[in-house]
Amino acid sequence: MHAHTQLAGEPWLTLNVANGVTGIRDMGSDLDYILRMREETASGRVLGPRIFAAGPILDNPPGDWPFRLRVKTAEDGRAAVQLLKSRGVDLIKVHDHTPREAFFAIVAEARRLDLPVAGHLPIGVTVEEAVNAGQGDIEHLANLQLWSPCSGGETYRSELCRPLIDLLARQRTWQTPTLAAAFEIGTIGTSASETSADRLVYASKKIRDAWAGNPVTPAAIRQFRARAQMGATVTSDMAKAGVPILAGCDIGFAGFCVHDELAAMVRGGMTPLGALQTATLNPARYFNLQQSGGGVTAGRRADLVLLDANPLSDIANVRSIRAVVLAGRMLDREELDKMLAEVKVIASRQ
Repeated sequence: MHAHTQLAGEPWLTLNVANGVTGIRDMGSDLDYILRMREETASGRVLGPRIFAAGPILDNPPGDWPFRLRVKTAEDGRAAVQLLKSRGVDLIKVHDHTPREAFFAIVAEARRLDLPVAGHLPIGVTVEEAVNAGQGDIEHLANLQLWSPCSGGETYRSELCRPLIDLLARQRTWQTPTLAAAFEIGTIGTSASETSADRLVYASKKIRDAWAGNPVTPAAIRQFRARAQMGATVTSDMAKAGVPILAGCDIGFAGFCVHDELAAMVRGGMTPLGALQTATLNPARYFNLQQSGGGVTAGRRADLVLLDANPLSDIANVRSIRAVVLAGRMLDREELDKMLAEVKVIASRQ
C-alpha cells in the first residue's frame, strides 16, 4: 500500500507478483505514466499487480523534486484535485512541503469529490489538524515523528499518547508505517544493510542511485533504526486500540519488502493474523472493495497466494510461496522462479 512504480521500473511489477503481491497503491508517479501502467496491468498486457494510483504528489518543495504537481495556494490545491479527479486517479497524495493553506483546500475538495487523501504530514500541520480536516491515511508514522509531540520527546510514552491514538481510532485514520523501509533507509544497498545480499541482483542502476542519496552516517543509521523499532511498538499499540493499519514498502525490494514489513509488525507486538490483514483485508476496506476483494469467497476477485506453511504460526511463512493467482491466472512455482530470473537479467543489463 505504499509503492513507487515509476521510480522502481516496470520489472519490479513482475517482482511484486513473484513475491505474492497482487495489488499495489502507487504513491507518486507522473500521471500519464501511472495511468498507462494501471491500464496495461489491468488488461494483462503487462504482468503486474493491480494498481491504485495517486498520480503526482501535490507539493511545493524547494528544488526540482520528481513526481510533483506544484501547489502554492488554496486555489492551486482545489484545481489540482479537480484535474486529478477528471483523469481518474484513485486517491490524492500530499507531502512535507504541501503549503498549509493549500493542504486544507486539497483535503476539502477531495472529500467533496469522494477521493481519499493520504501522504506525509505537511510541515506546519499537526496530526490532530490533519485528522480532523479529513486526511485519511498518514504515511511513515509522520516521518517517524508521530509519537514525539504527545510523548514530549523522541522516546514513545504510551500513556501520554493514548489520547492521540484514541483520536486516530475514532476517526479511522489509516496508518502505513513502512517500518522495514525506515529501518533500512540509511543502509540499503550498502555493506551495512541487513537486507539479504542476494536481493541486490534485482536492483537496477536507477534504484541503486536512488538509495545512494539516503543518509548513511553512523548517527543517521542509529537514529532511523531506533525510530523504526520504536515505531513497531507504536504500530502495535495503535492496532490494539482499533487504528487501521496498512502494509507498505516505499522503495524497498518489491514483494520481499512486504514480507519484511509483516515480520516487523509482529516483532513490534502485532499478531500474525493482524499483520496479514494489513496486506489483505485492510486494503480492500481502505478502497471500499470488501464485496469484491480482500477475502477468499466465491464470486470475489481471484487474487490469491498459496503457501507451503501456515503464516499464523510463523509470519515468516509468507515467504513460502507455492503459487500465486493473479486476477484468475494461475502462476505455479516454476513460473514464479522464471519471473524472478527475468528480473535479475534485466537488472544486470542496466
